[in-house]
Amino acid sequence: MLAEKQRLSFVEIEAQAALELPDRITPALVTIGCAGVCVGQIRLRVQDVNVAAQVCADILDINVLLGQDVFTCTVSQR
Repeated sequence: MLAEKQRLSFVEIEAQAALELPDRITPALVTIGCAGVCVGQIRLRVQDVNVAAQVCADILDINVLLGQDVFTCTVSQR
């Protein structure tokens, strides 16, 4: 047999406390690769994915200034 659920009164609802959860922070890993003059990778861990995207945009702008694809940049969340 199913138990019937009772409705909460307005007073009971108002008596309950609700806390807001903080924004979830997922660090982003920016990996900058270099070919040609230097060979290797630079890895940066940043807290904001928007900052990571801006770093990659700046790295890719350097490629435009150099006129060749020397650097690569990827953003991944871990």
